[in-house]
Parts: sequence; C-alpha cells; structure tokens
Amino acid sequence: MSFFFTLLLTALIYIRPQEYVEAIKGWPLVDYTAAACLAGVFLEGGFAAAKLKRSPVPAMLLFFWIWIGLSWLPNGWLGGVTGKFIAFSPVAINCYLIILTIDSFAKLKTYIWTLVLLCSFLVAEAMVQFYTGVGLTGSTGIQQKGVDQAIGVGIFADPNDLALNIVPLTAFLLPAFHRGLMSRGWLPGVVLLAPFVNAIILTRSRGGLLGLASVAWMYLRSRAGMIIAGVGVAMVLALMTAVPRFESIDTQESSARARLDHWAYGLSLFKSSPIFGVGQGNFIDAGSYTHTAHNSFILVLAETGFVGAFLWVGMIFCSFKQLRAMRLDDRAPPWVENFCHSMETALVGWMTCAFFLSQSFKPLLFMFMAMAVAAMNVVSNIGAEQIVAWDGKLALIIAGLTVFMIIFMHLAVRFLFNM
Repeated sequence: MSFFFTLLLTALIYIRPQEYVEAIKGWPLVDYTAAACLAGVFLEGGFAAAKLKRSPVPAMLLFFWIWIGLSWLPNGWLGGVTGKFIAFSPVAINCYLIILTIDSFAKLKTYIWTLVLLCSFLVAEAMVQFYTGVGLTGSTGIQQKGVDQAIGVGIFADPNDLALNIVPLTAFLLPAFHRGLMSRGWLPGVVLLAPFVNAIILTRSRGGLLGLASVAWMYLRSRAGMIIAGVGVAMVLALMTAVPRFESIDTQESSARARLDHWAYGLSLFKSSPIFGVGQGNFIDAGSYTHTAHNSFILVLAETGFVGAFLWVGMIFCSFKQLRAMRLDDRAPPWVENFCHSMETALVGWMTCAFFLSQSFKPLLFMFMAMAVAAMNVVSNIGAEQIVAWDGKLALIIAGLTVFMIIFMHLAVRFLFNM
C-alpha cells in the first residue's frame, strides 16, 4: 500500500487536476496528498532508517529543505521561513516516499514506467494543443515572434519548462537502455520515443533541443565512443537548425542577451547575501526585478546562498557518484548497467536544459536523485551492498565544485557580454 502512495503523489504532481478541473480548481491538492501519503507510510511501518543511511543524499535533502526556510531569516519575516519550508514539502516528501517504498527491481521499474506514462500525458497535451489549438485540459499554446509553441498546465505552463520535463525521460526509451531495464525488447521504447521527440520540437524550446542533443551524445558515447558521439551530435544539431527559433541562437539576440542580464543580476544578489541568499522565491521580489534567473545554479545560489548551492550541487554530485559505483560493481544484477546509463543520461539532459531555466526547486531533479538512492537500496538488499559515505574529502570536493561553478558563471557572463 505504501508504494501506491508514492505513485499517487507523483501522478498528482504531473497531472495536476487542480489546475483545470473547475470543481477543485485552486485546491492545495498536492500539499494535502503529500502529507497524507507520508502519514500513511509511517502508519504502515514503511519507515526503515537503513534506507536513508547508504547515501548522503537523504540527509542533504533534509538540510536543504530546512535551509530553504532559513534563507528568509535575514529578511526578518518568520512567515517566509515557515511558508517556504511548507511550499517545498511536496517535493521533499515525494523524494522520501520514493526512497522508503521502492524496495525491489519490480517496484523501481514500475515507478520508471509511471514517470514515462505520466510524461506521455504531457506529450499528448502538447501535440493535441499544437495541432488543434486546444489541449486535453483546455490549455492553449503561446506565440512568440510569430512562432507557435506548445505548453502544459501548472508548473509545465511554459514551453521551456515542458521541454525540460520531457527531455530526461527520453533516456529511458532509447533502444539499448530500454531493453533489459523496462522491457524485454526495444520496440516499446521506440514507439514512445517518436512522439516524445516531436513534443519537444513543438515547444520550440532551444534549451530543450540542446538537452535532447546532450541525451543523444550520452547515448552514442556509451554505445559507440566519443568520436562517433561527437559526429552524431553535430548532425543532430545541424538538423535542429530547421526548427523555428533554434537557428537564431546568438549572444546578441534579444532573449539570449536578456538571459545574460538575469545571470549578472543573480550573481549580484549572491554578492549582497553570500551565506543565506536573498530568500528562496525572492529573486524577483528582492529588488523589483521582473524576471527569474533563467539558470538553475544561479537561482539556487542567489536565493539560498553558498550553503544552499553547496547542498544542491552536493546532491547532484552524490547521485552521479552512486550511479557510477553501482555500474562498476561486478556483483550488481544485469539491469543495473542500463538503469545507471539511463539515469546518468537523464541527469545530463536535465542539467543541459536547466542551464537555461529556473528549475532548481522543481520536482523532477529530486525524483531522479531519490531513484538513485532507491536503486542503491534495492541492489544492497540482494547482496551487493552499496554505500557512499560522507567524509571530509567528499565535502571538499563538493565545496570545490560549488566555487568552480560560481567562478565559471562569473567568467561566462563577462565573456559572453563582450562577444
């Protein structure tokens, strides 16, 4: 029953009936469901401390969750502390449900299929909306500079955000990754892959198309090596120039130039409050600024300071570290290799898209990180114990990566402004 709670909460995060069903419009459905599901898991006895100790990610997520609230302390508004803690609760609770309730490969595969099928709902919404003018939920697309773009509903009601939430799931549909992990053959993955790619194209999201290219690169690299992967991605990017808006990528183009302004502003906010940040969700309100960061690292850095960025980068780094450890373990069952390749590819696709978007606190990244922890627990339960220990060396590596990213973004802004 506890696993059903996990599937239910994930489904509500994606389908979001409270956004378009009149009878329940505006209800905090996801928030109430998250609290009820967590209570259900505890009452059923689904809590097992060992599942939270094999990886630093669960503890880092808890500290990150708390820090999101504490980032409002310098603003002197205690309501912001509790409000932001509560607002992030569904995302955090969903992660803990994934870790606590997925205890077998069958459940892990079921959860991946659930994500794919829920993403198929977004894909169908985008395609029906683009070709008929009105989506399944009654949504309508947008038009920018004469170009039609498909959107979703709620947290997906932006073409770029919609693309970001589709791109990573394509990793699980690629033939060699799909076979042996989600199906006995590759055909089901290929059948779904075509509409997924089509939906990404219909968003006309340049970040989404670059994310799709990064997924292709990761796949080809694992199958055929670096050189062929490079050639393949170059061909993909050449074909993508036929997609409206993609051919206009240029640092002097208005939207690209605006992004540089947003990045520079975010770095200035970080300088003004380097420890706590300006408060999660306060990027716009902090100084009457009317745009978000359009870069997930800049956003988490500006809003939660160095501590928040350290925890956020650390969770991503530990996820990759866990996946690599499992993939290289000879004791691991056969499905692990395809799972790890798919997850690494999905994370790279997400990060590529997120470099141009403000997705730091949205659910999908945290779902992936929780799935990596859950997979560690599953593999450990069948005799191939997996542990990624927290120590001073790991902390220094994560701190170094965080500092590197700050310096990199600063230099990138200066360089691109002068191009």
